[in-house]
Amino acid sequence: MADAKERSTELIEAQSLQEAAEDIIKSHVLMSSAAGLFLPVKLEIPFVTGIQYRMVKKLAEVYDISFEEQEVRTVLSTLSFSAIAHLFSAGATALFNPNEKSGTWSESLTEAAVVGFFTGAVGKIYSLHFGRGGTLDGLGLDNFIELARSLVDSGELNPATIFSFSSRIWQSL
Repeated sequence: MADAKERSTELIEAQSLQEAAEDIIKSHVLMSSAAGLFLPVKLEIPFVTGIQYRMVKKLAEVYDISFEEQEVRTVLSTLSFSAIAHLFSAGATALFNPNEKSGTWSESLTEAAVVGFFTGAVGKIYSLHFGRGGTLDGLGLDNFIELARSLVDSGELNPATIFSFSSRIWQSL
């Protein structure tokens, strides 16, 4: 009987952690998307880097992961993710807005969507990693990409789910 009660308590705690992580990710997706929508590229990348850094720090706090020793690594990782998001956004803008008639507003919306998507994906990957007992020390850029790929392959991280999560955030506004 005690084992069942302990498992129930652990499940409730895990759900509470996941809910807290989802709230953190949600708010940071909104901030990143707003940066992509309203800021010029020269300001967007550092802002999104800062937003993702803050998100990872808050996720680490939720999962009680030591953060201070890995701050530099986290800054470099989030800078990489912000730059990658911008590159994908430039490609998506060229694909979805092939002529100048669509205007800068359309380009800004594309940028906001892509940056929000990447922030959500980064948050989800860190949250899953921390939820499995992982630390920042064990999650370099190569490991991050490998973890992302394995999570997609196993179905734990579904790009459609992250996109749906990002669009649900915007629909709820």
